[in-house]
Amino acid sequence: EGTIGWGFYPARGYTNEAQDYIAMSNKADSWPPLGWPSRGFDKKWPGEWNGRFGRGIQYAALECYYAFNDAQDLEYIVKRNDPNEGLITEGPRYKPRPNVKIGDIDPSVTVQKGFPWGGMGLRISTRGFQWNNPEARDIIFWEFDVSNISDYNIPVSGFAFVTDLSVGDEHGGDDDTGYFDTLLDMAYAWDWDGVAVGGRTPGTFGVAFLESPGVAYDGIDNDDDGIIDEKRDNPAGTLVDPLYNIYDVNRFLSFYNLKEENLREHFEGDEDQDWQDGIDLNNDGDYSYFDEAKQLWFPDKGETAGDDVGLDGVGPTDLNYNGPDEGECNHVPDFKEGEGCEPNFAATDVSESDMLGLTTFRLSDYSERGANFWTPPNDKEFFTYLDSHLFDEYTGSTPKAIDFLFSSSTFPFYKGRTERISIAMVHAYENLATLIGPGHEAPNLFNLKEIAQIIYESDYRFAQPPKMPTLNATAADGKVILTWDDVADKLTREPFIGNINDFEGYKLYRATDKLFSDAEIVTNSQGVKMFKKPIYQCDLIDTIYGHANYGVVGGAEFYLGDDTGISHYFVDETVQNGRTYYYAIVAYDYGIPDIGNGIAPAENNIVIELDEAEEIVRLGENVAVVTPKPSAAGFQDPSIKIENTNTIGSSTITPQIYDYNRILPGHTYKVKFNVDTLGYMKKNVKERSPFDLVSVNNGISIYDVTNNNKLVYTEDYLNFPLENIIERDDKNISYLEGQSKAVKGKFYSSEDIFTDSFDGLQLMLSGMNGYLPTAVYQPIPAGGINLENTGWLVGNSTINVEPSFFEYYAFPYEYHIVFTNNSSVYTNRLNRKTGINNIERSASPNYLFDQSFSFYVTNQTALALTGKLDTLELVVEDLNGNGEYDMLEDKVLVGHVAIQTIGSQQLISWGGTVFGMDFRGVGSESELPKAGDIYKYDFSRPFTANDSITFTVNGAVNVDKNSLNADMDEIKVVPNPYVMTNSMEPAVANKFLNQRRRLMFTHIPAECDIRIYTSSGVLVDEIKVDNEPSDGIVHWDLLSKEDLEIAAGMYIYHIKSKQTGKEKIGKFAVIK
Repeated sequence: EGTIGWGFYPARGYTNEAQDYIAMSNKADSWPPLGWPSRGFDKKWPGEWNGRFGRGIQYAALECYYAFNDAQDLEYIVKRNDPNEGLITEGPRYKPRPNVKIGDIDPSVTVQKGFPWGGMGLRISTRGFQWNNPEARDIIFWEFDVSNISDYNIPVSGFAFVTDLSVGDEHGGDDDTGYFDTLLDMAYAWDWDGVAVGGRTPGTFGVAFLESPGVAYDGIDNDDDGIIDEKRDNPAGTLVDPLYNIYDVNRFLSFYNLKEENLREHFEGDEDQDWQDGIDLNNDGDYSYFDEAKQLWFPDKGETAGDDVGLDGVGPTDLNYNGPDEGECNHVPDFKEGEGCEPNFAATDVSESDMLGLTTFRLSDYSERGANFWTPPNDKEFFTYLDSHLFDEYTGSTPKAIDFLFSSSTFPFYKGRTERISIAMVHAYENLATLIGPGHEAPNLFNLKEIAQIIYESDYRFAQPPKMPTLNATAADGKVILTWDDVADKLTREPFIGNINDFEGYKLYRATDKLFSDAEIVTNSQGVKMFKKPIYQCDLIDTIYGHANYGVVGGAEFYLGDDTGISHYFVDETVQNGRTYYYAIVAYDYGIPDIGNGIAPAENNIVIELDEAEEIVRLGENVAVVTPKPSAAGFQDPSIKIENTNTIGSSTITPQIYDYNRILPGHTYKVKFNVDTLGYMKKNVKERSPFDLVSVNNGISIYDVTNNNKLVYTEDYLNFPLENIIERDDKNISYLEGQSKAVKGKFYSSEDIFTDSFDGLQLMLSGMNGYLPTAVYQPIPAGGINLENTGWLVGNSTINVEPSFFEYYAFPYEYHIVFTNNSSVYTNRLNRKTGINNIERSASPNYLFDQSFSFYVTNQTALALTGKLDTLELVVEDLNGNGEYDMLEDKVLVGHVAIQTIGSQQLISWGGTVFGMDFRGVGSESELPKAGDIYKYDFSRPFTANDSITFTVNGAVNVDKNSLNADMDEIKVVPNPYVMTNSMEPAVANKFLNQRRRLMFTHIPAECDIRIYTSSGVLVDEIKVDNEPSDGIVHWDLLSKEDLEIAAGMYIYHIKSKQTGKEKIGKFAVIK
């Protein structure tokens, strides 16, 4: 009755039937909720991707997986056009599973339930793979695993793959031309006149044949690899010698690209000898250990699992490893049908099959196939067609509606066995002249076929992009705030090169259309668009930068960045309010330069799924759609209250709200600092001042006090190398006593610097501009003196204060020079008078001791450090050489002292010179400082481990009624006048769709009513606005309340706030 087509239908259990997709690796909601089919009626791996190589293992950027069977194909069992659907009784009938009926396994089946299981008794599971690598992204791989689940052997069988083409589609499928390259086993087709729908240039489509069924019982080396009857479902067997089952060593070595010394003892089921055993150094039966404190598994030190990872395919270096499973660390390759398989063995190893090869290729047009009944409904004729052992090469110059058929036949298909057929679809732009020329050259397709072969022979493994970051976007007034997580830079592993983290950087793309077409402007040497141009890029500081001159496709090189340092935020301030923007953040790696000609860097996919009306169905997690807008009338932004800034460190830390949509109102945060103690100016501790310390801040930690002091952000030179932290592994800080220590990293900038974002916040660090020299024995760097905090507190005389060039960094404190009317308020007290350097680091012979002074110098920072002030020592440098201290001519060295107690005596020695001071610019004694004057001299200094800053986040005020009424005066209509169209209106690619009109009201209250009238007072439309509290815009589609297009003319709008009753009346014009 035409209610069902007899053919293949999806097998149950391979997808989530509550949605419309086959199982996709990037759509967890498409996976079967209770787990994937395993052996019998068992399920496995719920919540994780059923990868070709195991639980959650995904080597391609995007994969799909589905299965179907021919149970419903009752063509030769049920009578045609019989209202009673009676069974055919005359003659023998083939029932592949005579004891199984449709619905026995799944009682929820409603179609043909209770009828015999039909067809040939086949189940086909299919995997699709695609990589977003520039070299491979135009290839889609399809692997079909065909299983004979019937009760019988099928003595004669063949597999075929058929593709019906319509390249360009300008004239349907009637203007295509095709060619088959016998050397490449690849067919390709192109549009005859090179013109596609809409006048665009069509691509060239190719299909490459990769894998055919294996014939494991004929005693023939079908694939010419030097071994006979290998198969992909045999057990490991026993260890055998290197030459076991190899009848032609030279062929074997050539086929697998090996040397004779590479041959080794192996398990007999591992015919190609590529399964790698693990190394269990401690012989404890596993390659990992469980950390009870962290509740995580870690690899045993010095051990590697190799391919001995167990049936789930997951080893200790994989992110989703949850402990040893069956077969792991048993030093034997493992495979169980339906449960799993280890890498490089049996089901996962494409070369462990004695493949029959491609035996037929047919390139024919629709009319020819129809005339000869070469179509699938005609079983006998179609089987003859696919088993013809002919190779059609070229359709000729006449355009036709063509299709491709690849076939491998015939072979016995035994019950319970699985055989495979695999193809790669390749897509490229080619020169039409070379396609129709004598050699039908398609160089871009040929290159893709070479890459496809490499990927296939690597068991569908290729360089993959980093882990995909998650993008968040917040609309603001004239800007868009974008943040993303650190999954990519922290958790990326590249299995193609030993599971190392090859993450290199981020690129941020922006588009104004859903297809990102306006971002894709970078072309190759032939003018074909290859790459998108980012609006922002950041990369690791690792000397990997510039253009990648390896893995080059069409002359276009991947740009790796400029060693800027990694960040996870960007503010786009080049946007227009009311216009919709599409953003995508992609993480990229640095490629693999040392494999062949190199593999180009790869970046994440950008996924925006659209329906037929071009409305968004689903966004990838790295994609965001946002419309910038002003705040609603009366909305007041959140704020920050700083609770405590009592610190010894001289820099300023300013918390700022970065993204108000992500803040946690009412939460209090505490900022702490990492301190690296580098050493001391004096090596001998007995001669060291208690204030002698050389340290830097090389990290910052932020805790959410409200949430049990949870660590929410950390930054240091090891785990987060932003440009904020300068690594100086090649620089040593040397001290006067010959000490040295490498400075691993420090905050350094002559400008304000910012942390990454956390909880919608970030910190601005001001004054982190250094207090260490850039090299040994150099003058104090710019910023070493805190100039903003240096000068007269009381008084205003001329005074010269210069820091010691070489010893200041051990004493970066705040000092006060206090002047009195007591000529001996301080007297030099040194009794050990050696080891004194002046500010130029020379030991002057003209030092004067036992001098008295009318001023003294205190270390103000000492009060915070020790609870009391410290008074510094003063030594006169007798510049005029007269043996007396002349205040207008000599210099006073100011330094710390070291005090040793020996018996009842104190030995007071010079601990280090901090600065020198003099009054040589003073004209007379009357101009000298007066009693009570105080001069402050302050160095830039790092924070201490005890320093902390505390602040609290206050939430937004959704509606402030006073400001709401005032803000409504700012209401505008954009554009005004409206002239035909504007940039806020979204573009559409479908020629059957019209662009939607848009007109925007700005600065409106979040809750209000908008009425639109003609100039004569007729109500045109009414908009009930119920926005988020911060959203101050609304778009109008220029349709009347009857959904009709409005006429051109002048219109009046009336807006009334629901909170205050405030009204605003204005006008706008529409010109069509």
